[in-house]
Amino acid sequence: MKKLLLFMAHPTNDMDDDLTVLGKLGLMHISPFQPAKDDSIERLNKRIEQLEKAIEVLDEYEGAEPSDSVGIIDYAKEERGEIALLEKVLETNRANRELQKQIAELSQVQQWYSSWGNISLDDIQSINSKGIYLKLYEVPERDVKSVQAKASVQVVGQAKGLCQVVLIAEDKEATLNYHQIEFPGVSKQEVDEAFAKNTEELATGQQLLLQLATQKDLLIDALEERNCRLKVRTVQYGGVAFHGKVRCWEGYVPVDKVNAVTDAADENGWGYMVSDPRHDEFDLVPTLLKNPKWTDKIKPVMNFMGLVPGYDEIDVSHVFLIFFTFFTGILVGDAGYGIIFFVLTLLAHWKSGFVKKIEFGLFYTLSVSVMIWGVLTGTYFGAETLANIPFLKQLQVEQLASFGGDNLRIQQFMFLIGAVHLTIGHIQKGWKYINSILVIAQLGWVAIVWGLYFLVNKMVLGIEAPEFMPWLFIGGGVLVALFSSPSQPIVKGILSSLGNLPLNVINGFSDVISYIRLYAVGLSTVLMASSFNDMAIGEGITTIASGVGAVLVLILGHALNMTLAAMAVLVHGVRLNMLEYAGHASVEFSGSEYNPFKIKK
Repeated sequence: MKKLLLFMAHPTNDMDDDLTVLGKLGLMHISPFQPAKDDSIERLNKRIEQLEKAIEVLDEYEGAEPSDSVGIIDYAKEERGEIALLEKVLETNRANRELQKQIAELSQVQQWYSSWGNISLDDIQSINSKGIYLKLYEVPERDVKSVQAKASVQVVGQAKGLCQVVLIAEDKEATLNYHQIEFPGVSKQEVDEAFAKNTEELATGQQLLLQLATQKDLLIDALEERNCRLKVRTVQYGGVAFHGKVRCWEGYVPVDKVNAVTDAADENGWGYMVSDPRHDEFDLVPTLLKNPKWTDKIKPVMNFMGLVPGYDEIDVSHVFLIFFTFFTGILVGDAGYGIIFFVLTLLAHWKSGFVKKIEFGLFYTLSVSVMIWGVLTGTYFGAETLANIPFLKQLQVEQLASFGGDNLRIQQFMFLIGAVHLTIGHIQKGWKYINSILVIAQLGWVAIVWGLYFLVNKMVLGIEAPEFMPWLFIGGGVLVALFSSPSQPIVKGILSSLGNLPLNVINGFSDVISYIRLYAVGLSTVLMASSFNDMAIGEGITTIASGVGAVLVLILGHALNMTLAAMAVLVHGVRLNMLEYAGHASVEFSGSEYNPFKIKK
């Protein structure tokens, strides 16, 4: 990356044309000097919010045919037609919402009259004016007699399992200790008329929105234009202004694209200054990764976890993909599950029209990895019977077999994977410093990692370590002590390295042991699958009910097991790459992604 200071001069604050040219170029990652604040930005945000709301409203009516033709104008032919259309949609939608609210309230009043009868409110008021007060209650049937013994109460009906009663009293304050039902504020005739009127108006409003939905593209184009304008305004006011005439922006451009930006600057009369980022600015420099196309498959995982290597960190995406794929196969480890994952991916891909998306490529790759490891270990839905089929048994590796395999060798293999994985991290780090003596320190760490591998085998598995194991620690420790701090005086550097060495070796020991999780989780997946098989058909199927139950147990059990296995991939498969391996490669994923200022041409 090259650091770029860009200057634009203009007689007014309006720099739309120049910034639009820069945005269409789409090469400069801009680091704003200040938060972008201006009244125009607030207005644009408000307008964008309105446009998104209007489009959301019309989306509800898209695809339906209006039953009546409502006369509307072609807003595309009107001046500022998109604003008129926007206001019409929002106004109609607000009116429809209010009508729906009123209709719901009127419907409740209609239900009241349906329950209590067509009562005349005028008659009720006339009776009240003569000093006789009527009040409505709902009383449980078992309490009616006791209530009638204490007050003048008439039962007039039943609703919801309760008796509808009327309290007749000369005392206005007289009440019953039950739920009182209030009289409505309008007569039944008024309610019915208002309900019919509002329903008709709502239908008209909905028909209008159906008609307006045919012009939704006008709002979509307007939204795109406002978003583009917002980008320009945000960039404009994120720069520093000098005397209201010149603005300056700081940003970064890929080395091979600098000429394209400077040529555009010369053509449009912009000032610029190109320089290399200082080392203390590396945290601010965005990261642009250029990898072989096959490594793109890991991008969904990296993006999901928010993993972007820093500008001065090595790119680990290709190693991440290879080992993540390998780990997925081991953690799930069932060829039957792999086939299901593959078929589900194929169906989803088919439903999408076989669009080219890297997510599908990733899932295909992971599914095949699961199938391959399942075949090598002889695991098919956790059923030993399937594993013993002669053809399938010939394909499995005897030492790795889930049924009858050598568990000790499997665990040793997991530690071997860990040692190889961590070694690659140190080799990559050493390659970064290939022109420095720091590469020798990384060779020392490679020796220590393999010493730790043999030590773990001895302490955890009881496998005798080779006689040269101590020399791996001694030789590696000497190289690390001598060549880890070349910028410091030799004695101070050695003491500093030796001070950190014990803790780093202990951490390395735990990192190698951490790879046993591959064996443990993979084994648990097999055991759970086998357990569900035993639960379903362990004692045989003798009745239709037992057959149906067995099918349900198999489906639900294996579905749960596959879900847990997928979660294990996210937890353990990502962790071993993100923590253990990345830690040894000194990758902290502290970077920010290269995101240039770009608008559509």
